[in-house]
Amino acid sequence: MNQKFHIPVMPKETIRLLNIKPKGIYIDGTLGGGGHASLIAKKLNSSGYLIGIDQDIDALKFAKNRLKRYHIHKFFIHDNFQNLSKILHKLRINKVDGILLDLGISTYQLESPHRGFSFKNTDDDSLRLDMRMDSEQTLSAYEVVNCYDEERLRNILYQLGEEPFAKSIAHQIILRRMGKPIKTPKDLLSVIKSATPPKYRFSRRDHWASKVFRAIRMEVNQELPTLETVIPQAVTCLKKGGRLVIISFHSLEDRIVKHNFRALAIRQPQEFQVLTKKPLRPTAGEIVENPKADSAKLRVIEKLENLKNKPWN
Repeated sequence: MNQKFHIPVMPKETIRLLNIKPKGIYIDGTLGGGGHASLIAKKLNSSGYLIGIDQDIDALKFAKNRLKRYHIHKFFIHDNFQNLSKILHKLRINKVDGILLDLGISTYQLESPHRGFSFKNTDDDSLRLDMRMDSEQTLSAYEVVNCYDEERLRNILYQLGEEPFAKSIAHQIILRRMGKPIKTPKDLLSVIKSATPPKYRFSRRDHWASKVFRAIRMEVNQELPTLETVIPQAVTCLKKGGRLVIISFHSLEDRIVKHNFRALAIRQPQEFQVLTKKPLRPTAGEIVENPKADSAKLRVIEKLENLKNKPWN
C-alpha cells in the first residue's frame, strides 16, 4: 500500500468537530490508510486511546505501521464497524469520547486491480470480479452478477446505483451469463456497453459504468444496512460531550445519516444535538487537490453534557 493514496477528506473540519481531548478515547471505524487517525493521534497524549477498525487487512497493516510513532494506547481491529458494541465489550471499554466513520472507498482499493472495484486495467483477463472490502467474506461481485435473478439485479442497479438503464443491463447480464459466467471487470464492462446507448455513455461526466460498479459494490458489502446498524450503537457508546462524525459520499448514505441524526435529536432533545444543520462540504481548493472529495458530506451529532442545548462549536 502506498502512502500517496491516502488523502483524508476534510481533515481540518473533521478534527475540529471531533473536539479531541488529549486523554480521550477515540474510534476511527474506517481506518483505511490512517490519514484521519494520524491527525487524531497527534492531538492525544500518552494517556489517550485510539481504536482503529477496518475490514481490509491490508489497510490495517499499513495504518499500524504509519501510526507506530505515536506513543498512545492503540488497538487495531480487523472487523466491520457494525460490530462496534461487541468490539468495545471485548476491549472492556464502555464509553468513548468520539467516533469517526469515513464511508468512502479508499483510493488504494480502487487502484488495486486484483480487488475488482475498478474498471481500470480491464485488458487483464486474470482479474476477477470481487469488490469485497473484507477479503475473508463469502459474497463477492462474482456471486451477485452470476447468481442473482433478473429482478433482484435490476432493483440493485436502480436503487443503489440510480442507474437509468438498470432494466436493460440486468436483462443483458442474464442473457450473457447463460453462455458463460461473467468473470472479470472486462466482461462486465462489455455487458454494460451492450445494454446502454452510445449517447448515454459519451454524455456522462464520470465513467459510464461507475453507477453499476458502485451498486454491486454496495450490495456485496451491504453498505447501507451496515450504516443503519452502526449509528444507534455509536451514539450509545458515546460519553456525555462525545461526538459522532460521519463523512458520506453518496446521497443514499447521507440520507440515512441525516434522518437518523434528526430522529435522535427530535426524540431525545435533552440528550442529543445535531451540530450540522446542513452538511459540511469540501472547499473548492480541497476538491482541486483531491477530486475524490467532491461528493463528500460531513455531519455531526453530539451527546449533550447537560440539559441545555449547546451552541454551534
